[in-house]
Amino acid sequence: MRCIKVLAAVGMMAALAAPLSTQARQEKEGAKLTGKWTVTAADKDGKKFNDAKDKTVTITQDTITCQNKDNKTDMICKYTLDTASKPWRITLDCTEGEHKGKKLEGIVLVDGKKAVLCFAKPGEKAPDNLTSTKEGQCCFVLKRTE
Repeated sequence: MRCIKVLAAVGMMAALAAPLSTQARQEKEGAKLTGKWTVTAADKDGKKFNDAKDKTVTITQDTITCQNKDNKTDMICKYTLDTASKPWRITLDCTEGEHKGKKLEGIVLVDGKKAVLCFAKPGEKAPDNLTSTKEGQCCFVLKRTE
């Protein structure tokens, strides 16, 4: 009987530890996205979007803030990441800017000092690639500055 109790306790501990390690892995991977970035290239609706070039993007553990060249805030979004998929899935809940009060679905890839963030307009499915956009989608190539 004692052996069964010990086995049950070990099983419960293993079950509780698994989600924690997944959460810890998500946080560790997600930390690669945090920092200050500059937009080096952008596509919107399938075309080059030069107006976005040189904008500043600041990413914290849960917020993305985009500022134009004059340091005026264009957009602020809370976000969540799913780092289990490749590329990562990102959900943006916009609190300021053009999409205030709306949710955007996207994908993101971080490779050292470079990141690519692509998302669809509100209510649309996330883009399926990081290299080109369709109508209603935006992609930003970011270079880490800090």
